[in-house]
Amino acid sequence: MPDVITEATADDERREVQVLFESVFGDIDAHAVPPTRSDHLYAPLVLRYHDPDTGTLAGALLACRAQIAVSAQMIGGRLPGGPDYRGVLDKHRELDLMAVTPPFRSRGIGSALLTTARELLAARGVRVWFGNATEDLNVERLRHFYTTHGFTVLHPGQSLPPLLGRQWTMPNVHPKPAFYFYGRLVGTGASTAPTGPA
Repeated sequence: MPDVITEATADDERREVQVLFESVFGDIDAHAVPPTRSDHLYAPLVLRYHDPDTGTLAGALLACRAQIAVSAQMIGGRLPGGPDYRGVLDKHRELDLMAVTPPFRSRGIGSALLTTARELLAARGVRVWFGNATEDLNVERLRHFYTTHGFTVLHPGQSLPPLLGRQWTMPNVHPKPAFYFYGRLVGTGASTAPTGPA
């Protein structure tokens, strides 16, 4: 399966991924997938899975630096009264979006995207990744999916613990996620133990 997963490094490839996400989620930001001119801020990993029989884009994954770290970077590295994120910019990623179109679900595409992302991020020096699921999704199915793939999945209402010695959620996030999940990247495998200060 890895031969059908490619990284979207050009703007036209990323627009294709944006269209896929919009078709699955419907209410995402029109610029959820960063253009290449913003790579210095978000350092995105954008993966695409094309069906080998039809060439159709069937799934995609987006992992970026967390918004709180990007916001801190834009004003010199730290938010007022907050920690400095400069030392951990390239040691973390937030799994922002992942989707498989309905006709291609239950074929292992999501698992293949996660496995490829894990390997690429670990090779790039990323130590921890995390994300959340929102109430409008199939929460129990996603809870099982992320648990099966080695993430620590938190209880509803439970906040992310400090990872790499930093907090990773923006204050006053609305709506609150159904749950957060996180994992540590070690080589090409995953460990779910929280990580301490960088």
